[in-house]
Amino acid sequence: MIKLLALSVCVLFCSLLLKDNNKTFSVLLSLSGCIMIIVGVSNELIRVSKRVENMLEPLGTQSYLKLMLKVLALTLLTQAVSDMCRDNGQNALAGVCEFGAKAAVAVLVLPLFETVIKIVGGIVK
Repeated sequence: MIKLLALSVCVLFCSLLLKDNNKTFSVLLSLSGCIMIIVGVSNELIRVSKRVENMLEPLGTQSYLKLMLKVLALTLLTQAVSDMCRDNGQNALAGVCEFGAKAAVAVLVLPLFETVIKIVGGIVK
């Protein structure tokens, strides 16, 4: 994690130095740095998710864990992308990106709602 923080500080300083001379290259450098950090974090999250899956395997709750991890990953990526858009003056694009992620989360959790409704329906009968 320290390496990712150091990378972000280096990219920030380089981007600030280049901002006055070549704004396009500064933006590309920032985007490249963000992509490298996202890849680095995603590798760590994959390792954590596999370890948690192995711990919960005897309980049979892997499907719910996978759903939660998908939603978490989607929200983290969306936040990073929308922040990048806002930093580059694209507020409308950031808003649309967030709206799309909210819709995707709603689609992902729909099976969970169906399961809850079936359980409540079984209790009521």
